[in-house]
Amino acid sequence: MTRERRDDPNDAVGVEAVSDEDGAIPVTGEELLDSFPGYRDPEDVAVLELPGRSASTVPNEAVLRPELAGPLEHDLYSHQADALCALARDENVCVATSTSSGKTRIYALQIARNVLEARERGEESTAYVLYPTKALSRDQERELNDFFDDLGLEVSVRVYDGDTERGTERRKIREEADVIISNFAGVNTYLHDHDRWARFLSACDLVVIDESHTYTGVHGMHVAWILRRLKRVLAYYGADPQFVLTSATIGNPGEHSEALIDESIAVVDEDGSPQGPRDLVLWNPPPRAREDSDHPDLETDSDGSDGSEAASEQAVVERVPATVEAPRLLSHLAYHDAQTLLFTPSRKLAELSVKRASRHRQDRRRYYANPDRASAIEPYHAGHSRKKRHGTEHRLKNGLLDGVASTNALELGINVGEMDATVQLGYPGQRQSFWQQIGRAGRGTRRALSVLVAEHRTLDQYVVNDPDYLLENDVEDAVVDTSNDAVFAQHVRCAADELALDESDCGTFAERERLERAIEMWRRAGQLTGHLETGVSYAGPPRPQSSISLYATAGEEYEVVLEDGFDDGYDPEMQPLARERVLRDFHEGAVRLHEGQQYEVTAVDHDSPRPTVTVRPTDVDYYTTTRTDVTVLDAVSEESREIGDFTLHFGRGRVLVYHGTYDEVEVHGGKRKAQAIPTDNPPLSMDTQLCWLEVPDYVETALVEKYRDFSIPDLDSGLAETAHLGYAGGLHAAEHATIGVAPLELMVDKRDLGGLATLTIDSHLERAVASEEDEAARNSGRTPENVAAAEATVRAIANDLEREPKSGWFIYDGVEGGLGFARAIYENFEAVAKRARDHVAGCDCGLVGGCPACVMDEQCGNDNQPLHRHAAVDVLDQLLGNAGLEALEAHLPEDEHGGERRPPLFYA
Repeated sequence: MTRERRDDPNDAVGVEAVSDEDGAIPVTGEELLDSFPGYRDPEDVAVLELPGRSASTVPNEAVLRPELAGPLEHDLYSHQADALCALARDENVCVATSTSSGKTRIYALQIARNVLEARERGEESTAYVLYPTKALSRDQERELNDFFDDLGLEVSVRVYDGDTERGTERRKIREEADVIISNFAGVNTYLHDHDRWARFLSACDLVVIDESHTYTGVHGMHVAWILRRLKRVLAYYGADPQFVLTSATIGNPGEHSEALIDESIAVVDEDGSPQGPRDLVLWNPPPRAREDSDHPDLETDSDGSDGSEAASEQAVVERVPATVEAPRLLSHLAYHDAQTLLFTPSRKLAELSVKRASRHRQDRRRYYANPDRASAIEPYHAGHSRKKRHGTEHRLKNGLLDGVASTNALELGINVGEMDATVQLGYPGQRQSFWQQIGRAGRGTRRALSVLVAEHRTLDQYVVNDPDYLLENDVEDAVVDTSNDAVFAQHVRCAADELALDESDCGTFAERERLERAIEMWRRAGQLTGHLETGVSYAGPPRPQSSISLYATAGEEYEVVLEDGFDDGYDPEMQPLARERVLRDFHEGAVRLHEGQQYEVTAVDHDSPRPTVTVRPTDVDYYTTTRTDVTVLDAVSEESREIGDFTLHFGRGRVLVYHGTYDEVEVHGGKRKAQAIPTDNPPLSMDTQLCWLEVPDYVETALVEKYRDFSIPDLDSGLAETAHLGYAGGLHAAEHATIGVAPLELMVDKRDLGGLATLTIDSHLERAVASEEDEAARNSGRTPENVAAAEATVRAIANDLEREPKSGWFIYDGVEGGLGFARAIYENFEAVAKRARDHVAGCDCGLVGGCPACVMDEQCGNDNQPLHRHAAVDVLDQLLGNAGLEALEAHLPEDEHGGERRPPLFYA
């Protein structure tokens, strides 16, 4: 890596750069490298100097009425003015600009305009403001009330959510508040009692969806349908509000917003706010061997976990974990008077990071010797009480804390003042989240320092090895797909409970045919009655809204509970788990490492109304990995396109996933203590969306020949010596890589995707394969399970496509009904494949089988075997047109045709 100056990714035309002298910071990027104890290889760290920019403004009087323009302390930023002008034209607006760019002021001023105009007519005007978190709601309640006070307006802003006192307090808010702040879980519930909200809903002129970019995937689907239900009820009371959506910078703000609200929208994304210069440091932790040799007297991690969060997932770990290195940087920066915010991926890591930061200073007390620099560092997350969170926010804002280790709870807009620095424990997954987090430091025109501490995984290593990726103008697309029928059906039932469904809902709430199918399903179940011509009413158990889980497609989530008899301090505080993940990772007997503590799963209750996973703390020398068989059945290609000589399909199919056995693997060394232990899991079947790529025959023929000498002696399939194994490893590695880098192009969670590499071979090329497999089957007494699954998969594909199957790989949405992710990958496949190819080819691990940073996947059902990094690059090069036929000619026989094809194996 290098030290260099880069252009600002948000650079605006005609805007001057801010001088670097605007607000010095205690520690620059260069000073951090020079002062941090221990040797750092220059190749492990890059410092990028990002210039700032000045504000682009519009006079207040040009946009606002005098009584609103006068009290404002400065002119409107250009994007604020653009948004307010669009609202004045009665348009819906999505504002997609950077952190701290003043998006809140846009809807606050629109609320003020609406209130003034309504009162002049002798009427009311109300606004519904929806935030993603309770903490943000309380913070914005104070901000908005203070803002309206400064304007001299009597506007009552109140929070109404699960923490609001029931009874008189709630009734008073419904009957008196001008602005009600809530969240979508609340809206889902409150729509049942909409008659109690008649006063507020009938006067509603504005609905605000703050941080709208966070609504993607399953959660985004539910939010989209809740908004459609809300619009039905608002229309019933005669309201037709405008919508304002505020978003981080994403690739498709208009498309995403319209998918949420089902209306056209004006996009404002030219950011006119000022931005200070920033030192961005990309920090790869040092190799363990170097760390140990440099500091033999220093414990890697004195709390006993030894940073094994990473070690538990892969036996091959080369670098100090980010979970250890990032707290050290927090401690170091706080000691040097840089008020620092460390972002961690979980609550427990926030707590652990504070302890590790303190321990780092103690272990380095000869270096951190100044007793006057007693750094005050606290954790912050949603698990704390409201009083404790507010206390931390107050101390941070008023300079009484030197540092905070937080979850992403502080990513979303809570006012904590002007920080000097941010540290990120791992790449957060998307560029918009990356910029949102680092934007918490250096607000306004102040200079800031931001450090990304990379984990040893695909996304992180891609980013630190290709810094240009972070600075590209194009950011990921947010994906919301309302075609999932499982989610849709749940909301049809709720909508009928709130207001009878009738003809007017056809084409507004949903298309007639789809609506009728869902109604008929619920009618047969005895939960809906009537017909669209006369009205369809709900007839099931009370409050169907309560059965909706906003993070699952079928309302099925498992709560993780601590076994009786253990101290509450061991409570893992995990988020609820989807059924798919329980079957894969949390079956009985599974050992999972969660934020430094091992847990054994002792019981799984699938049958109770609230399914649970029971765990207890343990301390063993192994972890568990689950073996998975995946079969794709009834795949139907709805669309297809050619990429050179390759064929790419998108469609739907039934995916059968069976997490049938698991292994116990030693943490140190990776030796298997026990293998093929039954999980007693049922198979998981889901109808979902998928895309799949077919490799042309000549590419397959050449690559089988090129890599025929590749073998894996201990491969547990009976097929270790077959000549096609290298090519199969290439397909398997390419499947892993394309899924692994998909979040670099799209706002998708890799955990919501599944993959399957399928292989078919021309029999005339490798007649020996058949005899070897037959011998292996005779020796084992049965056909290997993955071979049987492969044969079923390929037969199903062949039947549906009505032609000979091809080798290639599938990518599917890992939830019932699909998420829209496979569709998005289908539409952006070339971009995803290019990133995958460049990352795999550029990995410096030097291993044919790759490493966790390039082609290994901790979720692989085949224990990451076989994988062949070079064969994967060859396949992707042929796909992308980077290499022509001449690159393969040396490996093509004179006659490459004919012969039967058979499906010897596949890898999930």
